[in-house]
Amino acid sequence: MIASIPIKKLLFQLNPNAISLALHNQNPTFLLRFKSQISKPQSNSTNTLDFLINSCGLSLDKATSAAKKTHPTFKSERPNLVLQFLQSNGFSNTQISRIISMYPRLLFSSVERTLKAKIDALRKLGFSESQVSELIVYKPMIFFRSIKCQIVPSVECVRRFVKTEENVVRVIKRSKLMLDNNPRARLEPNISVFRDCKVPESRIAYLLMSQPRILMLKTDVLKRKIEEVKEFGFQTESGMFTVAMHAKCSMSELTWNSKVGLLKEWGWSEEQIVYAFKRVPLFMTCSETKMKEGLDYFEKTLNWDASMLSKHPKCLLFSLRTRVMPRVEVFKILMSKNVFETHKELPTILDMSEKRFLEKFVAKYQDELSELLKKQKGQQINLS
Repeated sequence: MIASIPIKKLLFQLNPNAISLALHNQNPTFLLRFKSQISKPQSNSTNTLDFLINSCGLSLDKATSAAKKTHPTFKSERPNLVLQFLQSNGFSNTQISRIISMYPRLLFSSVERTLKAKIDALRKLGFSESQVSELIVYKPMIFFRSIKCQIVPSVECVRRFVKTEENVVRVIKRSKLMLDNNPRARLEPNISVFRDCKVPESRIAYLLMSQPRILMLKTDVLKRKIEEVKEFGFQTESGMFTVAMHAKCSMSELTWNSKVGLLKEWGWSEEQIVYAFKRVPLFMTCSETKMKEGLDYFEKTLNWDASMLSKHPKCLLFSLRTRVMPRVEVFKILMSKNVFETHKELPTILDMSEKRFLEKFVAKYQDELSELLKKQKGQQINLS
């Protein structure tokens, strides 16, 4: 009978780790607490998973992860109200699943004070129903931002530059921090820094649209980046200055130095790197792997040395397999047919738009390219 088993032995059978506790805890309070721990039902976590899977549409993996972020005592009354509100406001089941997966605690929010208030504020700012849904699907934490101090002033500040609600949505989606602070903390001071440097308003708008994170840097960091770009010789009034800012701020200093080191390994001088960056700043944004593959191909296959490639750094941004290699094949064939006199035309051909390349060379020289076109059909080679 269980009554005849010593308490220490019973505890050890139920939980081997409990024997040491039993040596120091012979009082009834401890025994009651231990009993409640070993007999505590697990139905609450099961209920949470069931709700997240069956009502919210989450996969088992995502539901398991989300369940860890929900209330320990799960009750479905408020979560059901939240789901009903989202559905009644035009959110699809897929959108709701994404929102809850990203921010499961939203299920326990007040419909009136948190959800409805934020959606009403966004609509008053001029966003359509679909734009409101798009914003919230990408940034569900918007429900937990202050209307007066964060949402309204940030949206109004951005809209002054990018003009349309569609563009505002794009900026907010691209920036994790855009609605996290009052714009007076970073956005407005950084805009003032650019204005003081005589950067045109249209180019500030470009940065907001392409790299909004630049406008959310700490102001002292931004000033340092501006000085670094100016050292390359860019004039702040020119459009290329903001393109260079885009490139320089898109990676860490460690990554930048690593890419510079890679170029030097392939024989580029400091002057050639600066020259290439001034011509096409965005060439530095390609990954190190892509850059290395490009350097290898252009040097070993096309015999382009550092002097040649640094004059056409944009070529490193192109896909080797879907653009460069197929066009080089076309060029070689047309070169053999005396369509081209020298290799100097190749960089221009690589830089052409798809439409112009197809019209000017593929369509015009179908007879000369007949064998390659047959090969294209058989192997699905993309000549564009």
